Parts: sequence; C-alpha cells; structure tokens
Amino acid sequence: MGKTTSRSLRGSACFFGRCSAATRSALLFGFGLVLLIGPPATAWSQQAVSSAATEPIARAVLMEIDAGLFPGAVVLVGRRGDVLYHEAFGLAQVVPDQVKMQRDSLFGLASVTKVVATGTAFGICVDDGLLDFAMPVRDALPELRGEGIDAVTVRHLATHTSGFANTKYHGRVEGEAMLEMMLGASPQWTAGTHYEYCCLNMILLGRAVERASGKRLDVFCRERIFEPLGMHDTAFGPVPPSPRVVPSGAPKLGEIEDGQARAAGRPVGNAGLFSTAADLARFAEMMLGEGRLGDTIVLRRATHEKMTRNLLAPPLPARGFCWEMDLQASHRPKRLSPSAYGHSGHTGQSLWIDPEKQVYLIVLTNRNHPKMVGGDRKLQQYQARARIGDAALEFLGY
Repeated sequence: MGKTTSRSLRGSACFFGRCSAATRSALLFGFGLVLLIGPPATAWSQQAVSSAATEPIARAVLMEIDAGLFPGAVVLVGRRGDVLYHEAFGLAQVVPDQVKMQRDSLFGLASVTKVVATGTAFGICVDDGLLDFAMPVRDALPELRGEGIDAVTVRHLATHTSGFANTKYHGRVEGEAMLEMMLGASPQWTAGTHYEYCCLNMILLGRAVERASGKRLDVFCRERIFEPLGMHDTAFGPVPPSPRVVPSGAPKLGEIEDGQARAAGRPVGNAGLFSTAADLARFAEMMLGEGRLGDTIVLRRATHEKMTRNLLAPPLPARGFCWEMDLQASHRPKRLSPSAYGHSGHTGQSLWIDPEKQVYLIVLTNRNHPKMVGGDRKLQQYQARARIGDAALEFLGY
C-alpha cells in the first residue's frame, strides 16, 4: 500500500506509472486511486496504490479496448467523501491524430444530461414551489397544442410513459421553429400504459423548468447545480475544441452529438451537457448525500427521495423521476443493489448511484469514435461498461 495523501476531489494526483507492456503503452496510463478506510464525508481524501494493485480493473478495461468496443475510457468509483478509484485508459482520439485519454478528459454526456441537468433542475423547481411532480403537463406548459394531452402528467414525462412516440424533429426544421413544432405533438398511447423512451419528454420537462423559473435551462443549471457543487468543467455545449475534448460522433469536435439538441440552437433537456468524471463524482456525492454535498443543499431530502424511488409497476420497467432503475438495463453492473439508479448516454457513458451500498460508479467511453455504431455492436458496448463496473466494484469489495 502506498503513502496516503489527502487533497480535494478536483486536485491533482501523483503519477504511478504506465503499463509495462510495450504493445499497450498507448492504451493504458493514468492514475490508480484506491481508498480503503474513509474519513468523514466532509474530507475529500485519496490513497494511492501501485498500478499493479489496480490491475484487475485495468485488465477489465483493456479487454474491452482490445476487443475494439471503444478506443478509451475513464473509470471513477467513489463513496461519500472518498474517491476509491479514478483512472484513464487508452486513446481519447484516434483520428486524425492520436490523443491519450486523461482523467480530466471532457465528454459529451448525451442522455446523462436528462438526470444531471433536467431532472435535478425540475426537482429544484419543486422545492421552490414553482412546479409539482404530479401536476398535469398542460399546467406546466399551457402552450401545448396536441390532442390527448390532458391526461398526461409531468411524472409521465419523467418515466417515459407519456404516450409520446420517440419522433425526431431535427430533419424538418431547426432552432425555435423545431421547438415550436414539438409543442403540437400528440400522445400515441394512453398515458401510464406504455413505456416508450422518448427525448421529447425531457425536452418538455426542460421547457417547463424554463417557463417556471424564467431562466434558460443552462443558466438555471449553472446557478443552482453546477456552480454550487463546484462542477466547473460542466456546461451545455457546444464547447471549444481542445485536446481535453473527447470526440463523440458529432460532426465537429466539441459539438453536441444528439441531432435534436444540436439543431435546437440553445440548451434543451434531453442532451447536450459536457462534463468530466471528477465533476460527475461531485454530483453523485450530492445524490448519495440525499441532495446535499457538505454545506451545499441542492435538493431537499424529501424531494430527492421522491425522485430516486421506482415510480412504475410491472410489466413496465422500473424508473425513477428521470432515473433508470431497471435491473435488466444492459449497462447496469450486477453488483449494484436493486435500489441503485443511473442513466446511460448514447455517446458511451454510464452513471450509477447505489444508496444501499453507498457507492457510485462512473464509466465514460468514446464508443462512437472513430465512427458511429449501432445494432448488436452498440449493445456490446453498453454491456462492456457493465462488465467494467462489476470488475471495479468487485476489486473494491462491493
């Protein structure tokens, strides 16, 4: 066991060496961070061990990289007050030049935006008395023009049981005209009877936050979530291209990968957030703290509890308020408890938070680089993140 060091989560860490195998020197590098005995939650501390001690996790990541499922990854595991493991592997960029993955690489989060930004922002508006989890969606958005809207509540939106089909609008119009067209959508199924994952649901929730608060979604999230939590690398895109930015499958580096979020021309609720593993750890720490990180309160405990419990009954899949809780989710590690909640991102991200085991897991990959993939290969990439998560949780004693 190496010498113990204590520093903030956002601080730098000592470099513990690269993989000794020459053929993998371009794939494995970074920092091994493992904490076995944790201090109080108010003290962010890390304990370093040799890279050899982290080999079970490294082997799991490199197996997926060697299988060609993605060029690189960042893995972070933590519990309240402690970063247990944080390391970068492989390449952030393959073409036109090779760029090594860094622990502070900046990822486009795609649908992880739905929980880190949109769902949390809605919960804050509930705490502020501006919105309600059970309110009819027409009360939140009187400008909706579709037929059959009256039976739809914001809870239906948040659990993808609104009845809206996952229609894509960006191929027809862009900007405000696209967002205006969305207001005329009509449910295809009776609310509460059918699960259909649908980005429109989250775009409408984000619009409800804007209408209730009087602020753009990005401004609200920055002021009420990111800045209070010290998430200084987290923002809605596009972001300036740099060696830190990981390609996501978007047309240009730093652009939003999701077509609708990119075409909107301004931040919307379904996708578009950029962040790092360390920033997401601060968010996850707050969620493990039932809405609180240190002296910073983002959500009231009662609101947090309502958002992170299963709101659907079988045969519908388990869902919280925007959060995924399905035990059969392809990217869900098996070592998590049934109460764990998380979300995936189309660009290759997984965030899981387990209130029973008091641990969170972040696996960020660049699965859509150098080219976009789908079908069985996409499923394998999601399953790979679950396998990496299980290897990390097993090594850390979960």
